[in-house]
Amino acid sequence: MQTSYWSRNFILILIGNALLFMVYNMQVPVLPLYGKHLGMSPAQIGIFVGAIMFAALITRLFVPWFSDRFSKKVLLVVGILLYLLAAVGYPLLGSFGLLVLLRLFNGLGHGITTTYFATSAAAELPNDKIGEGMGYFGIGTMVTASLAPLLALDLVHRHGFAVFFLACIGILFAAMLAIFGTSKPTQQAAEAVEAAPVFDRQFLPQCGLVFVLGVLMSGVMTFTPIYAEIRHLSVISGFFFVAAIAGVVIRPIVGRTFDHRGPRAILLLNTVFLTAGVLMIAFVDRNWLLLVAGVLYGVADGAIYPTLQAWIFKETTLANRDTATGMFLNSYDLGMGLGAVVLGWVVEAVGYQRMFLVLTAVAAIYIALALLLSRHSRKLGAA
Repeated sequence: MQTSYWSRNFILILIGNALLFMVYNMQVPVLPLYGKHLGMSPAQIGIFVGAIMFAALITRLFVPWFSDRFSKKVLLVVGILLYLLAAVGYPLLGSFGLLVLLRLFNGLGHGITTTYFATSAAAELPNDKIGEGMGYFGIGTMVTASLAPLLALDLVHRHGFAVFFLACIGILFAAMLAIFGTSKPTQQAAEAVEAAPVFDRQFLPQCGLVFVLGVLMSGVMTFTPIYAEIRHLSVISGFFFVAAIAGVVIRPIVGRTFDHRGPRAILLLNTVFLTAGVLMIAFVDRNWLLLVAGVLYGVADGAIYPTLQAWIFKETTLANRDTATGMFLNSYDLGMGLGAVVLGWVVEAVGYQRMFLVLTAVAAIYIALALLLSRHSRKLGAA
């Protein structure tokens, strides 16, 4: 007789993960505006926003050490507490240096929680239901990604930044309560696992592509809210909403296409969409154009990232899956972090519009990179 994997633990972990990502996605459009409100330069905003990714990257290098010494429940509580520390501190501190330090603490929490929410959920699933169960687990993240920017920007515009951060604190407390409600895992996730190496060169094609994708995504997410204000556009929350909806809609189609044809066609087509979306942002002067750009950006983001992730898992084995996962996540976070910092400098040098034109050129080059690095993957579609 089959047993449902919808256990109390799995549901609470799913809820906790969704709430944490609600806060993360609320902060994506708001923190650049908060930095501008405090008088930060574009370069400082890039450092402030991007610091979370560097801290998360470093944190993941210590995952085997953490796992040997603490339970996943303890690690998740610590990760959420670090998120809480940052949310409490953001509205209380005005110093750029102290805010970057808080963002680094936020990144430590982000690195811990993104790792252990997923592995905690997987520990509650039977082996023959991991794919299906983790698919449902990801729905919480996708739903919050669509709702969070709308809620966040509405809170800021109606009530100010202080109320926004109070809302983040309340949501994080709810996530903490969900984790406290979990009991000992139904599966022994604490089984001895041989430590995987940190690096394996066979995954460099996927990691190189996801690194550049991170640079592109960071430019759009960090600087579009500010640029939209400069261009006197009022639908920045709608931009993120339609992008998230487009990403959710495209994912099932992308999954089936990948299974039949491999990553090559998906990467090429959606990189063209990404290039067009970024170019449209550079010249946007109407609300409806920003929404169209959001759809193009959302389709590309919803297609390229999971395609690269599926491709790397298609070519890995159980023994080196930890290595592949760590390299993939860290490459994306490094691209996001470096992108925010470097593109902030570009804004200071040439302005927002020209920065988006630089980003368009990077996206166009990405087409050639995808063509080059995926050339040996044609066989995957027939696998």
